[in-house]
Amino acid sequence: MNLQTIPQSAARHPAPLRTPGFRFCRYDAAAILLVFLLAAGTALGLYQAAGRGLTRDSGLEAVLTVNGQEVWRADISDTAAVQTWQLTGIDGHMTVRAEPGRACISYSDCPDQVCVKTGWLTSAGQSAVCLPHKAVLTILASDRAAGNASETSSAYDVISR
Repeated sequence: MNLQTIPQSAARHPAPLRTPGFRFCRYDAAAILLVFLLAAGTALGLYQAAGRGLTRDSGLEAVLTVNGQEVWRADISDTAAVQTWQLTGIDGHMTVRAEPGRACISYSDCPDQVCVKTGWLTSAGQSAVCLPHKAVLTILASDRAAGNASETSSAYDVISR
């Protein structure tokens, strides 16, 4: 006769008749709706804050600073002319190019070439940095009517502040 023995641990803890599961109720739906509305409100607020600085009279300016001092500023709005700036310093040479809607560091004799590889800057808040020359090229949004420039129109700046 073949008798199977039941382990003692199984005899003490019988298997449950029903396994617990998730049951959806109206409070779960309310929580999901609340999370969705908060996410949509946050996204809308960031979108409006990012576009608040730009108006019909807004333009873009490229600003080159060396050692924290502004050495060159160029208007890169849609009607601007192509401009170049040669920077000759103790450590070497650098060329900055500005065209309508964009600017870049087109040449630098620094060893790593990170500033040149950054490429074209097209939106307010973007920047290219050359550490050996201690130079920073930044794109700013400018209000032509008021004559001032600010970095607040970039969506990245709105999120990081």
